[in-house]
Amino acid sequence: MRRIISLLSLSLLAGCIGASADANRQDGVNDSEVAVVIPLDRPFALSSSMSPEDRLLSAMGGFIRGQVLAVPDGNTLTVLIGNRKETVRLIGIDAPEPDQTPLSQAATASLRTLVEGRTVRLELDTAKRDHAKRLLAHVFVGDTSVNLEMLRQGQARAAAQPPSTTHAEEYLQAEQEAREAGRGLWDKAYPLKGASD
Repeated sequence: MRRIISLLSLSLLAGCIGASADANRQDGVNDSEVAVVIPLDRPFALSSSMSPEDRLLSAMGGFIRGQVLAVPDGNTLTVLIGNRKETVRLIGIDAPEPDQTPLSQAATASLRTLVEGRTVRLELDTAKRDHAKRLLAHVFVGDTSVNLEMLRQGQARAAAQPPSTTHAEEYLQAEQEAREAGRGLWDKAYPLKGASD
């Protein structure tokens, strides 16, 4: 009975926009509150050990919709979820760091082309956040896996991050395809230190 009441409560809240925006903010974004905008994409699955905020974010099994506001690097997005900005780290991939130019610039440009200004679907995995409190996600634009596409383009390496390894095998195959084709960081003209191992 308690589970049914919880499901009904979350279903009712799923269409809500949560709290009103802070009147002092020019962009209308309220950073202090979490909006409850959770699509009904998957069966209900919550862990009692999650923080209340992450319980809301993953209440429907891990799919969250949001609008990409910025792409600071080849691994990271700033996403508006309801009326809250979240920093999202693409899980399972590792793009070149900012000091590894021009490769990092190419990775950032590729990610911007794939997602900037678009609505994305975030699929959470076993670990919801990293040490920096970034939301960890497999990112989709429509049916396109952004993480997978970054690997196919050779703009990142596959980097399994246990326990979140849902797509690890697919990611390794995409990296191998990019290596064999010599795309992006696997291009011999601009070898990334350690990329040939």
